[in-house]
Amino acid sequence: MRDDMFEVIIERPRHASRARFPRKLRRRDAVATRHDPERLGFFAGIGLTDKSLNENLAPLRRYLERQVDRPWDRVWSEICGKLKPSSTVQQHVRDHIADFVAVKTFIKDGVVWAAGDGRFYSRPQPLKESWARLFVDPRSGLLRWNKHYQARWRLKAKVRERAQRMREVSPTVQIHRFGKHGWWEVVLMLTKLDRYQIKRSGLDVIVQSGFSDLMPHELYGRDGIYAIAKRQLSKREIAQLKW
Repeated sequence: MRDDMFEVIIERPRHASRARFPRKLRRRDAVATRHDPERLGFFAGIGLTDKSLNENLAPLRRYLERQVDRPWDRVWSEICGKLKPSSTVQQHVRDHIADFVAVKTFIKDGVVWAAGDGRFYSRPQPLKESWARLFVDPRSGLLRWNKHYQARWRLKAKVRERAQRMREVSPTVQIHRFGKHGWWEVVLMLTKLDRYQIKRSGLDVIVQSGFSDLMPHELYGRDGIYAIAKRQLSKREIAQLKW
């Protein structure tokens, strides 16, 4: 890792750092502050110029990608040698490593899972469904490519879309909105069948009813479950959802 990695990452000028009309900005901010005094602290903190950070994470991503097939312990040792946690800026760069690498991984049912890190997912996710471009192989300790990697914006779009139609009450109970069919409580059961076997088996009551054309893992947000019962919500229950 290059010695000036943290400088390269933050070397871009901040947005609006070369604003052509600083006096106009100051006048606008002063007027806004008179109407809303609570904004004074916000504007004072940035010098009334509307600047914001503009990080360039591409060098960090390229460095990590060049380390593929190397032991993660050695890679991390090199990173720690260049980026010290005692420096706020350098620690900030270290934090961004989690944007690209699933470091905490484990094997479950013969499949690699990425542990929840509190940033993008709070719970463990199968690696093939995770945000990670790279991962630390729990069997060998080597840094590897995630061949199932999808661009983060696609995963976020899926999460947003699911949040519009489904809420999880418990591991075995979910609330779903099935378009013209309305709101339903769905009871789930664990199974060892894969997603395609569930689809073909006819066990899933939602699939049988024709309420959705989605695959079970897309509909419920995870693999290994299918619906065994459904109940339409009353108007009162729908009003209490606070969607």
